[in-house]
Amino acid sequence: PPKVLPRGKTHVTVLNGNGIAGAAAQAAALIKARGYRVGEVTNAPRTGYSRTLVMYRPNFRREAVRLHQDLDMGTVGPLDGMKTSPLLGLFTCR
Repeated sequence: PPKVLPRGKTHVTVLNGNGIAGAAAQAAALIKARGYRVGEVTNAPRTGYSRTLVMYRPNFRREAVRLHQDLDMGTVGPLDGMKTSPLLGLFTCR
């Protein structure tokens, strides 16, 4: 089976859709502290999302599951070809 990318080579985009100022930066700090590479960190254009999702691109499920376990939060699901821009309130692995 293919190897799981090391945390330092796993890129994560953090989007905040919960409406709490600084939530994306706080989540990004947690992710960085666990050794991941954090890319874009921003607020989503809408708010009202209450749960965290760890979304992953094809072939990166194991990295997403590891991130989910490292953070002890969220639900893991495939990105299914979507671009990150329309995803609100999500962590995404790429």
